[in-house]
Amino acid sequence: MSLGLLIKFYREKKALTQEELGKGICSVTHISKIERGNTQYSPEITHMLSEKLGIDLEKEMQSLQRYERLLDQWHDSMVLQQESEIERLKSEVEKNSLFLIQSVKNKYFLLQSRYYLLQGNIAQAENLLDKMKKHRKELNSYEHHLLHHLLGIIEMLKGNFKNALNYLLQINEKEYLNHEFFYQIAIAYHNLQFKVKAYHYSEVALDYFRKTNNFKKVIDAETIKLINEGRNELWDFEELVERYNRLIAQCDILNETSKKAALLSNLAYEHSFAGDNESAGMYYKKTLTLLEKNRMSPVYLNNLIGYVYCCLHIEGDREERDLKQLIDTGSQISKNIHDKSSFLFFEMLRLLHEGKKKQYYRFIEEQIIPMLEENGKHQQLYTYVKTMYEHYLNQENPEKALHYAKRLIENC
Repeated sequence: MSLGLLIKFYREKKALTQEELGKGICSVTHISKIERGNTQYSPEITHMLSEKLGIDLEKEMQSLQRYERLLDQWHDSMVLQQESEIERLKSEVEKNSLFLIQSVKNKYFLLQSRYYLLQGNIAQAENLLDKMKKHRKELNSYEHHLLHHLLGIIEMLKGNFKNALNYLLQINEKEYLNHEFFYQIAIAYHNLQFKVKAYHYSEVALDYFRKTNNFKKVIDAETIKLINEGRNELWDFEELVERYNRLIAQCDILNETSKKAALLSNLAYEHSFAGDNESAGMYYKKTLTLLEKNRMSPVYLNNLIGYVYCCLHIEGDREERDLKQLIDTGSQISKNIHDKSSFLFFEMLRLLHEGKKKQYYRFIEEQIIPMLEENGKHQQLYTYVKTMYEHYLNQENPEKALHYAKRLIENC
């Protein structure tokens, strides 16, 4: 970066015109060229400009270089998920007015939007990025890719996985050395049911996280890889459980409660898929215990739905676990946080708990499946399409059974 940008920054900070700064030193035209980095100038001019601005330009240049390294450290702390470091570096970054200099302010605002995403403030992050999109021409190559990375993350958080890939696949890995974006690509492909691609990109991300000693992200990438390995005739359920347990043990070492809860939830789902509702219920219960402080959230509700569903499929457990109260609690939380999807699931479970099987299957067909289709929840959709296929098979309704069989073959 040229000294010219620093000269312009401090000139404007002191509310001087180019003519006022150059008076007795050089022409307005020369000042303009210096600020744009379009001309050479002697050390004597640098010294005179420093005196007029009341600063040491050489020292300020060194400070700016240190500040740019500080921004990189802030970014690294966010990638590494180092919560205390993120806050410390944020404070250090923002107490320095250098972030207003043109050469670093774009990077600062991009990283600020990433910080908002970590805090769950999607609206504020999106607002900042919308402004950055209007200044694309000002961004250097790294910043351009960082913008695409963040836009991809936002689309993923909103459930728009195709849009996320449109941004993420534009990133050039040679120009943007933060290869964390491969992990986001893996998640997007996973949610779009491209298992082979999801598995491939999770492996690429895993290799990067291992090389950079990003142990927390190693757990995330291993989880996506594990989910997308798929089930076939060689699939070993005991080995799957063991691999999940190894990841859970790593979470205990790193004190990563939220990641442990996610793994336990996945393990519960695997047991449920295998038909072992008793084990699934046990894992869901452990997950709910870990999430107790965050009850007012979709994540808590999803696991409560899983737990109640499993209990309803275990003989003799309906009254023992007071499932009606759990369903009522889940419905109320769903209303309070305006989670329509979870509310529909609890209404479905209420019908099942009350033994209203006919209404239960109609509710799945008319409410749950359309809702899952609209939200792009392919994995859950597969489960309920399979439920309807088995129902119509048992009802000896070949036409309807064939309809859902075709959907299963098409992988929803």
